[in-house]
Amino acid sequence: MALTYVCSPLSAPTRAEMLANAAKASTYMMKAEQEFGNRAVAPHAYLPFLLDDTAPEERALALEFGQKLLAMCTRLVVYGDRISSGMSAEIMKAEELGIPVLQRPGLVLEEAPKPVIVGRCINGVTINGLEYLQNDDGEVLYFKGITAAKDYLREHEVTDEEMEDIVLRESVGTCIRCGDPLFPSDISGYAYQCFKCDEDFYAFEQGRNP
Repeated sequence: MALTYVCSPLSAPTRAEMLANAAKASTYMMKAEQEFGNRAVAPHAYLPFLLDDTAPEERALALEFGQKLLAMCTRLVVYGDRISSGMSAEIMKAEELGIPVLQRPGLVLEEAPKPVIVGRCINGVTINGLEYLQNDDGEVLYFKGITAAKDYLREHEVTDEEMEDIVLRESVGTCIRCGDPLFPSDISGYAYQCFKCDEDFYAFEQGRNP
């Protein structure tokens, strides 16, 4: 059976960004299957959940697995806006094996709106800090972008004038502990807060530079 090998970037400065690249690889697989009509494979869509790309031995194991899988494929298709070192090695291996290499440089995935939370000052006093809109179970509500959050507020009879006193905060990444959105911390000295973990984090605790 013919197989299409998806070649796209994985490495990134943070684990959250790397997992975002893995998710893109999964989307590229679906696009490749639609275009070529056969099964597509992208080991880097799944291996980051099993192996640590920052550990040399585990990265080498992932690359070795990818090249063995590549040898079973009938074509390699390059997606994304850059060629990483790992991609270069895959392209060279494909050419060595006589596997056609196809380019899809113009294909850019449209990014989904960032999760947004809705806050307001406690008792209307700025120094009291913020409280966030919650559901009936006491969980902070996430909206798919600022527009969705404003639409929700208007549906609940919040006027544009009242919205001037409301804080809309976009997510700044994904929590490496639970996978939920991260938001800027309200506590001085901390960088992020995760509502699912119910905890505030320093930047290094989320694998980021301060």
